[in-house]
Amino acid sequence: MRVLATLLLMTTTAFAGEPLKGADIEPLLNDMTAYYLPLASPSARQYFNKNGETIYVNSAGATTTGSWLVRGDAYCSVWPPSEHYVCYPIEMSKGADGKDVYTFVSGGGGKRYDSVLVKGNQVKGNQVMKPWGG
Repeated sequence: MRVLATLLLMTTTAFAGEPLKGADIEPLLNDMTAYYLPLASPSARQYFNKNGETIYVNSAGATTTGSWLVRGDAYCSVWPPSEHYVCYPIEMSKGADGKDVYTFVSGGGGKRYDSVLVKGNQVKGNQVMKPWGG
């Protein structure tokens, strides 16, 4: 029964998102770090600098730097050596704990990347930081 309840919660989170408008995406992401779910120690995370730079750190600590912007109603990023932006609409929903969950939706195949956002750059060096200080 517990597994079924967990699967239902995951399905609700993954498909109940409210699409964000482009005018809301840039101020939402500016100077924020996205922790990708499920949260682990350390979690994959991505920082969105106000200057258009984005830094992604995978769960093993490898870092990649790219650029980001908003086109239409989507977040778009480019990662060298590519010169082509890939865009992701973003949906907002509530997680089981009541916190906002932001889902980046891939146009090619519909893969979904759930995340929680935390203020500031939390990808510095090899630090392992956890959202909400816990």
